[in-house]
Amino acid sequence: MTGGWKLIVALAAVLGVGTCAALGFLAMALFVPQPGTLKVLDRAASERDVLAGDFGSMSSDMQMENARFLGMYENTKYFAAPSAYDEASFCLIAVAVMEDGGWEAACGELIDGRDVLTYVWDADGREAVLVPDQFDSGMLEAEGWVSVHQNLMVQVDPDAPREFSDERDDIEPYPLKA
Repeated sequence: MTGGWKLIVALAAVLGVGTCAALGFLAMALFVPQPGTLKVLDRAASERDVLAGDFGSMSSDMQMENARFLGMYENTKYFAAPSAYDEASFCLIAVAVMEDGGWEAACGELIDGRDVLTYVWDADGREAVLVPDQFDSGMLEAEGWVSVHQNLMVQVDPDAPREFSDERDDIEPYPLKA
């Protein structure tokens, strides 16, 4: 084998290994779940984190004492709480400030930091989603959603299409309703 052919074979080997490495990194970025966090639950509790009212059986489904206030949008207060069943599951609670003080709640498992954890509808028919700290809210904001907190987004127009909800067929939030 001449020197020219050796160079060609060496270049082909380097390019082949480089291509395999690049494809491997691409596959990791697209298909391997990225760790996610919900750091709001790590902060010390304050008075506004207390869920006031009768939540009945919900207290057995969630760690109510560890709930944290995320924010308020119009007449609904939103809270996040860890699930009582699984340390990787978290719950979103929507409490109506006016009317009868009703509430909605749902829990979901944190599998990937890029995905919505769970969602609920408030008393006015708006959808709200609980998202991990790593979630890229740009797509939802472009569709008219409002980022109330790093971990909470609310759909301003309840008649808008909900395209993101079908992205994760692997988990369906389990609703907990009063």
